[in-house]
Amino acid sequence: MYLQHFGLEKMPFQLTPDADFLYLSKGHNRAKSYMEYTVWNRDGFVVITGEIGSGKTTLIQQLLRSVDENVVIARIYQTQLNEIEFFQAILHELGLNPFKAGKVELISMLNDFLLEQYAEGRQVILIVDEAQNLSKRVLEELRMLTGMETDEDRILNLILVGQPELKHLLDAPGMEQLSQRIRFRFHLAALEEDDIHNYIDHRLEVAGIHKNKSGTIPKIFKEECIPVIYRYAGGIPRLINSLCDTALICAFVENKKTVTTKIIEEAVNELQWVPYHERVGIKALKNKPTSAVEFDSPAKLIDLMHEDDVREYPLKDGTTTLGRIGTNDIRLLDEMVSGHHAKIISFQNNYFIEDISSTNGSFVNGRRVRKCVLKNGDKISFGPYKLMFQMDAEEFANEPVFDKSASSTSETIVSIEDTVISGPVAANH
Repeated sequence: MYLQHFGLEKMPFQLTPDADFLYLSKGHNRAKSYMEYTVWNRDGFVVITGEIGSGKTTLIQQLLRSVDENVVIARIYQTQLNEIEFFQAILHELGLNPFKAGKVELISMLNDFLLEQYAEGRQVILIVDEAQNLSKRVLEELRMLTGMETDEDRILNLILVGQPELKHLLDAPGMEQLSQRIRFRFHLAALEEDDIHNYIDHRLEVAGIHKNKSGTIPKIFKEECIPVIYRYAGGIPRLINSLCDTALICAFVENKKTVTTKIIEEAVNELQWVPYHERVGIKALKNKPTSAVEFDSPAKLIDLMHEDDVREYPLKDGTTTLGRIGTNDIRLLDEMVSGHHAKIISFQNNYFIEDISSTNGSFVNGRRVRKCVLKNGDKISFGPYKLMFQMDAEEFANEPVFDKSASSTSETIVSIEDTVISGPVAANH
């Protein structure tokens, strides 16, 4: 649409992961080095975490592009699986047909394949994307897989990639044996404000921007735009891409060759964004690695469906999962509730609810949400289940509750763009 107007050969701020556009900030470069070390040295169980849209999948694409023919890679990106399904997914990625085998046969098939590849001088790497959704049972199977080795070498190397909840999951009680096997851990932080200028120039250059007669790259984005971009995108690459792409469209429509702060604000209005720290409920925009936050969770869910037996579900530090099957922290037995329906995440004394691609959706105060910040007294529904989020039960004891005659199907369903987190921040990267 605007390529010719700005002298570009291809879209510079596309949202789909493309290794050609990978900008190696200090953090991205270090994460890339850890992943490559796993390949080069056959030594590894590496864990990479980062916020949604921080560039984790692009790093995986870069790694896949760089390996030679002697490296066999199985990549798993659907992680809401039980143990059998997980082994089947691995073997299917490796080109085998595992779908009629039991667990013992699956493990035997995998072991035979790994030994065969090792004998032929090939290395096998398992990459698990979106690993924060793995169940504890699957994580235990991963621990067993890390022990597959000969007298001299590992025959399977493992890279786990996921959102920050993965760190809390691995640090949870009972996970010590798995955690001790991790060779490298790294949290991929958001870009610093000073890095955004270089990030934008890098993507424009890769997109083939035509240089000036002097041989320099034209400054499409004025320097004054950088603090505004940082304010609304928070240093998250995918959000920077979305905002910059929208700004270029706005500038093109107005027949402008440069993007000013006024145009950035117009783009923000088009996207209906609020500042990044308000949107995710985190005050610090510089998302640097931290140890697990330890505090006594004061929050709980009140089940309002049972008039004579009001039930309370305390929320855990880290992640509390809700769904129909028994592996969830809170089990909601109804056919309209998905197996793994939603999760509630605590982070720096903030609470978020996130739908896990459920069939019938998750609703907060009658609005369908993908992910949003929870406030005291918020009313949550999954199918017919009616719950209330409380930080202090006494404070909200007299709060109006759900109309028990209402059905979730009669609640107004609004688009993701109308929720606290909207647009590209809710997409997978």
